[in-house]
Amino acid sequence: MKSLVILLYGSIMFLLFNFNACSPKHSPKKSKDQTYTMQFKGYERSYIVHLPPDEKMQKPIPLLFHIHGGGGTAKGTPGITFGRFNELADRDGFIVVYPNAINKNWNDGRKLEDVLAWKEDIDDVGFITAIIDELKQKHKIDAQRIFTTGMSNGGFMSSRLLCDRADVFRGGAILTASLSKDYMPKCDPEKPVAVMVMNGTHDPLVPYDGGPIKVFRKTRGEIVSTDEIVDFWKDKNGCGIKENTVQLPDIVNDGTTVSVTEYSKCDDQGALVLYTINGGGHTWPGGKQYLGKGFIGKTNRDIVACDVIWDFFKTLPPTN
Repeated sequence: MKSLVILLYGSIMFLLFNFNACSPKHSPKKSKDQTYTMQFKGYERSYIVHLPPDEKMQKPIPLLFHIHGGGGTAKGTPGITFGRFNELADRDGFIVVYPNAINKNWNDGRKLEDVLAWKEDIDDVGFITAIIDELKQKHKIDAQRIFTTGMSNGGFMSSRLLCDRADVFRGGAILTASLSKDYMPKCDPEKPVAVMVMNGTHDPLVPYDGGPIKVFRKTRGEIVSTDEIVDFWKDKNGCGIKENTVQLPDIVNDGTTVSVTEYSKCDDQGALVLYTINGGGHTWPGGKQYLGKGFIGKTNRDIVACDVIWDFFKTLPPTN
């Protein structure tokens, strides 16, 4: 029995934070997905780039980073969304970047003794910024429309990017994540940014109300609550008014619903919206139920998170 528990624990830890076992529903266009490597601060780093059709690349276009969760890889990342970001990129004309972490974990600000990225203080912010510099040399990039998103470890890393490089990133969408209690006092964005938070109230791994992240009694850092992270960005973005919370139609009987709270009167370039997935788990809305509900909770089917995220990004006003 003990060996079975150990095997199950290892399998779930491998799947929980980046979903490599999830295969895309739609096959990506092989000719437009390219893997690049670079030497960065003593490590060989890599990333995958999905380009839209050539006719969409004749003018400067946006750049979207989709950052994998802990335990996974860039190659496996599109599976959780059924390749939807790539489809949207082909339709609307933007580049999707899937970067790889060192040992499959990002240095997202949590103090994790067993994670090389934290122990070695890997400069993942610098690595992702270096990717942007490389892509600017290869393609026409709209420097005013660079975005980041991710789930779990990828969501925490996206939060850190907004903290450290608000001068580079126009905005970010944070899913099943917030900020660690250790890192939040260090978060000092240079300017307002557009922020979307999308968290499930019944996430069994990353608690909606904050506290320790626990997987089979093993703590993976302590985080602030969803309310705290929203209030934090409300202050940083100078948002003055909390609009009424809107309950979206419960289209699919999946045991979850979606509430949307928007904030207005934000400072120039600032924006803030909270998607509360009532009853939702450690999952990507509209994405794959990559493990059983008993382990990760329920997946909402009333919205497709990729579409919601991209609609939020593409309607942001340009920077001055």
